[in-house]
Amino acid sequence: MPSVEKSARDRFVSLSFCWGEILFEISSSFEILFAGGLTEALFGQGPETLIGQNFLDLMGGPARQVIRTCLHRAQKSSGRVQDLYVSLERPDRRSQICQIAGYYTDRSREHDGARFFLALKLMPNAYLEQALGYADGFHDADSFCDMANEAMARRRDAKLSLISIPDLQNLFGEMGRGEQRNIRLAISSFLHAQALGQEEAGTMGLGKYALVHSDTTDIDALRDELAGLLKTITNREDVDVRTATISGQEDIDPDDLAKGIVFAINQFKEDAGQGLTLSSLNANFSDLAEEAVKTVTMFRDVVTHSNFSIVFQPIVSLFDGSVHHYEVLSRFQGKHGESPYRYICFAEETGLISSFDFAVMLKTVDWLERNPRQDQIRMAVNMSGQSLLNPGYRQRVDDLLKAKPWLKDRLIFELTESARVEDLQSADLYIQHLRNRGVPICLDDFGAGAASFNYLSAMAVDVVKLDGATIENTIGTTRGRAFMKAMGSFCDELNVETIGEMVDNTEKLAFLQACGIGFGQGYLFGKGELSPQDVSATTAPYFPEK
Repeated sequence: MPSVEKSARDRFVSLSFCWGEILFEISSSFEILFAGGLTEALFGQGPETLIGQNFLDLMGGPARQVIRTCLHRAQKSSGRVQDLYVSLERPDRRSQICQIAGYYTDRSREHDGARFFLALKLMPNAYLEQALGYADGFHDADSFCDMANEAMARRRDAKLSLISIPDLQNLFGEMGRGEQRNIRLAISSFLHAQALGQEEAGTMGLGKYALVHSDTTDIDALRDELAGLLKTITNREDVDVRTATISGQEDIDPDDLAKGIVFAINQFKEDAGQGLTLSSLNANFSDLAEEAVKTVTMFRDVVTHSNFSIVFQPIVSLFDGSVHHYEVLSRFQGKHGESPYRYICFAEETGLISSFDFAVMLKTVDWLERNPRQDQIRMAVNMSGQSLLNPGYRQRVDDLLKAKPWLKDRLIFELTESARVEDLQSADLYIQHLRNRGVPICLDDFGAGAASFNYLSAMAVDVVKLDGATIENTIGTTRGRAFMKAMGSFCDELNVETIGEMVDNTEKLAFLQACGIGFGQGYLFGKGELSPQDVSATTAPYFPEK
């Protein structure tokens, strides 16, 4: 052996025994050239008898293809084999988790002198579950988004792909714990071997994975190879594996790309959204992600240049039909009358909602300043749960209220998406800060979930808006009437006013009146209009005794 190779081996042996129990030197064709350590414990053979054998033949079916893939990757790219976990069968038929690390070098004076130097660490059975948890090694959706955004901003040749294995849930239902473990290890090792830095892999749930990789990676070949691997492990005729990749990112602002990635991954994680399925995601993911990036750019332009309009929908007293206040709703330029629901949801998913909330507030303030004669009108502007906890948004609101103190008598903050508020204590501190400055707070969608009462208990507010779907589901039943009366009574005890949403017919009006709900909002009283409308003529027939 040339001195270069001997030096490499000596260095590897001297360092690796500090880390692993078994060492191998193998050729580029996987022939074992050197073995050392506790080989009998794992393979039932001494080191000398292993020389000349094919390294992959020792690995067993489930692990063989994973290891082959990782070694081929080391040959083609970084040269490193890092934190590869496999489950091998010992001579006593028991499973043994092994961690494999090492490197590949083709520096040799001989024609076929390229070598792998590998160290195997035997993970003690006492720590099997701990080792398995670490071996999965996937980032969750949130941390993966952060890592993916950083990687793709740093390297413009990076791509992001989603991998779905729709059959995995059913497969796991047919398998024992050991078989499940082998599959999890195989998927983890395989995808980490393909990742950009062997770390950029995440999971959104069983059978849903995300991967940042080089643009030279053949994602179709990766899909087929993973399907073949799972076919081997599960002894199935076929295992369905699907992939989809973001493309066309080269000319996209990195921050916009990041938000597009967040949106696409959230769609993947939630799985069904607006009728989204894994099949449609696979077929349309590139379009979805690219459309998300374009929508980020569009939405940023909407906020920056205030390219939207506002309309005003009345909230009326269910006692006499008089207007209590108007809710400010947004409409996008060129699409008057179109509901902005899709765009607002998008802004919430991508973190743009705080900027938009403040832009709507500024446009509302501008309208109030241009219509000084309407000094009795109070406007409700939306404040999302994200905005409530956003320091930048809070500061801008405080600065605006300080510069225009008269706004405390003209605005109501309506807290939307409260279910996303995790830090209720911090949220309540700022809510009380606003209330102490004289600005009322309304809690939207009350009753939509079991946590609504928790939010109302944790955050003192002035008004709650009863969820329209909840009203729809409770109307016309004795149990529903009792529930709605209880909510009205509960709020009344706390001195909190109540608004019923989606009042679009007289049946709902009578139901809410009978339940003691104070105010109503819906098409029965008026739609969103470009200016606040006097709806007394509209409401008069419903309140003949006022």
